Amino acid sequence: MSCSRAAATLVIAAGLLCGSLGTGFAATPPALKGTISLNAGTIGGRERQYAVYVPPDLMPGAPLVIVLHGGGGDGPYMRMSTGFEFDMLADANGFVVAYPNGIGQAWNTCRKRVNNTAKRERIDDVAFIEAIIAHEALAHRIDRRRVYATGHSFGGQMAFRLALERPNEFAGIAAISSNLPVPADNECAASGMPIPAMIINGTDDPVNPYRGGRSGGGTTAGSVLSTDATTDYFVRLNGAGDPPQITRLPHQDDSDPTWVERSAWTNSGHDAVVLYAVHGGGHVVPQPYFRYPSNVGRQTKDLDAPAAIWAFFAALPPR
Repeated sequence: MSCSRAAATLVIAAGLLCGSLGTGFAATPPALKGTISLNAGTIGGRERQYAVYVPPDLMPGAPLVIVLHGGGGDGPYMRMSTGFEFDMLADANGFVVAYPNGIGQAWNTCRKRVNNTAKRERIDDVAFIEAIIAHEALAHRIDRRRVYATGHSFGGQMAFRLALERPNEFAGIAAISSNLPVPADNECAASGMPIPAMIINGTDDPVNPYRGGRSGGGTTAGSVLSTDATTDYFVRLNGAGDPPQITRLPHQDDSDPTWVERSAWTNSGHDAVVLYAVHGGGHVVPQPYFRYPSNVGRQTKDLDAPAAIWAFFAALPPR
């Protein structure tokens, strides 16, 4: 990249971010209290954009949550398809939310065999995320010790890349509908440093195979580890070797065939790794405000993923 990470900067552009991609069924957007704006800047010779949601009366030293969209999506769609719930949580808890846009509606993740624009052009998405953090530290005085990344599908894969390569810059990550790539398809050089992680995967996911194997339904997507192997990697990384505490979440609707099991591995008095196994669940972000199309699988009513992710992040110690 021609632009060094130290020189990577982002500037605020005027206007509100709106619109959506894909299909699904969204409830009326909530009456949010904060503001959403579009930021843009040049990173590695490419113009990059992200939306930022800022709640009212934000205090200095607030956390930053970076929410990464899946393949074929963008920041506006990720915001909508999580039911605007991260914004609602930001209003209630006083943190900043960033919704970046990937190049070609995807990310340059750890998977070698993925064939997309970001991978072919070797887009430095890590530098982009680092530039967002640096800008938000200046613009909104966020606490750089309390920066978190979460994402769905391709966005979850990008969160895994940040966890492997930049664990010192994040207090925790959460990946939805994602597993780590198998070693033969993994081009990331893992730091070996611990980082708390949450994984939310459906056992009937038609895109990200819960038990491992070919990902994405295509021959150029590569293969991923199973959810159990992905979880075990982070358990070992975080030194949380004791047996997990396993609970089954309360069932909300007798007509819903899914059910959710939560497994938590602790270290130093806090949950270091959490797995939500959504039995019968599909390739979705479970929450009550947006309904995904049926062709990506079932959407459980037993788990509110954004709320669970924020509860996990909020309980973690600063890095």
